[in-house]
Amino acid sequence: MKFVAYRPLTRVAVVARHLAVTVILLASGAPLAETLTLEIHGVEGALADNIRAHWPVDQVACPVTPQRWWRLEREADRQIAAALKALGYYHGFWHLERMGDGSDCGRVLLNVTQGPATVIERVNITLSGDGQGEPVFTDYLDALPLAPGDRLNHGNYDAIKTELQRRARSQGYFESRFETARLVVDTNANQASVELRFITGPRYKFGAIRFPDTPLSNDLLSRFLPFKPGSPFDSERLIQFQDNLINSQYFDSVSVEQGVPDSEQKIVPIEVALTAKTRFQTRIGAGVSTDTGPRITYSLHNRRMNSRGDTYHIDTQLSGVDSFARFQFEQPGQRPLREKYLWSLGVHQEDTDTALSRKLVAEAARLTIEGENWLQNLSLRFLYEDFDIAGESEATMLLMPGIGWSRSESNHPRYPTHGWRLQFSARGAIEGIASDMTLGQATAEGKVILPLFGGRLLSRVNLGATALDDFSRLPASLRFFAGGDNSVRGYQYESLGPENSQGDVVGGKHLLAGSIEVDHKIWREVALAAFIDAGTAFDTRDFTLHQSAGVGIRWFSPIGPIRFDLAFPLKDGGFRVHLSMGPDL
Repeated sequence: MKFVAYRPLTRVAVVARHLAVTVILLASGAPLAETLTLEIHGVEGALADNIRAHWPVDQVACPVTPQRWWRLEREADRQIAAALKALGYYHGFWHLERMGDGSDCGRVLLNVTQGPATVIERVNITLSGDGQGEPVFTDYLDALPLAPGDRLNHGNYDAIKTELQRRARSQGYFESRFETARLVVDTNANQASVELRFITGPRYKFGAIRFPDTPLSNDLLSRFLPFKPGSPFDSERLIQFQDNLINSQYFDSVSVEQGVPDSEQKIVPIEVALTAKTRFQTRIGAGVSTDTGPRITYSLHNRRMNSRGDTYHIDTQLSGVDSFARFQFEQPGQRPLREKYLWSLGVHQEDTDTALSRKLVAEAARLTIEGENWLQNLSLRFLYEDFDIAGESEATMLLMPGIGWSRSESNHPRYPTHGWRLQFSARGAIEGIASDMTLGQATAEGKVILPLFGGRLLSRVNLGATALDDFSRLPASLRFFAGGDNSVRGYQYESLGPENSQGDVVGGKHLLAGSIEVDHKIWREVALAAFIDAGTAFDTRDFTLHQSAGVGIRWFSPIGPIRFDLAFPLKDGGFRVHLSMGPDL
């Protein structure tokens, strides 16, 4: 005996059928307080689950009259047979028995013997059309969930057809169809054969991109395209295009949709809908830390100066220790999400117990995303700095080309339990080329966060090295110091480094600092922390690391982590309280 193309009910159809059956069975208006319970014996796992999915007797309310029980038995025969056949068992048999005398809800016992499984004897799937040989199809067919020798599963057969059609449409084969789709089951031999002949048809191409009227030019918007009109259609490219426009930060809402395919020209027009953000954004903020004391900040961001997408930022900070004002102009590159150009001009004053620095900085930079999301910064920086250290005053002018790379990854923006950050930079100047001295300097910073016993392990290291002839001309902002909230806690901000003959800290050519910290949440967004810090700035290999240890409290607030630490220098005695804010990476 043979029959062709048995199709088990889909999940949606099963649910719809269950609702219809339940309405019929409950037409008497019986209360739903109690229902029958079904116990299945003889089979388990996927087969038992499939029987329950096809025939949910636990949705039948009590009491169950003899007439209703008769209807239930008839329904059971149909659905149990369907459930067994769907997984390849065509010779199963079963016995249904209701336990109890009918006065209460009782149980329904179902004893099932699944019988021999139907095994796939032959699978013949062929493709023709423009998509023949394309990896999107061949890779899938090479790893089919259905092969000779497997037990027949109608769900797998239907899944293959659905997946082929999905892949075809996602790649622009809008005329794809099955010339043959046949599943033949020989119930006498317990064998099945599958034959699918899939015609992909021609592959459509991207048509015209229809942008709406926006303050930005079509030339700029086209630079966010990950494809070109006329290239083969790919739905993943559409998703990427939409993500690119969202990440541009120009728009509040973005919609990218494919239009109706043109069967004559074999193209798919693309419809874009955009809502621009407001042009100006202002922010006023306040903060506090033990390094710089209280501070007030103000920023103004012009999101689009013109149709080319140029922007500018004005950032200011007022603090007793660290104050600045900076103007920065940004211009998108040919690949706006991976390339931009910056021009900035700013003034900066830093007044610590160690040094007083006043500087003018002008900088041009090109930022690009390279390789595996590394941010590369090529820059040319002009620095004029007037500084006082240990009673000595100097003024230095430097023109420094530089290069830097940075990258970070984390699994959560506010409380990462796994993440890292790396940053490297190098810069230099040559005396006589708009510079008062020759120098070369390199820095490196690394941070790692790992899960540890339900909490976190946080580690960081800071390295710096400078090569130069006349240290006295080196501006304070280019000298290395240690100590402070983000360096060696237990010591005052920038209070550690080489000293002059009077014992005043003057900073060093090199830097080595690091920290190991553990924290564990004790209540919602509050954690306890313990840490060990070590580090110093130095000029020669003969140096001593300053070390400290301490405990702290962390509050992972909506505006970011806030840290309160109590740190104890291990050799110098005393203690110091540290309050700081900012991300962990």
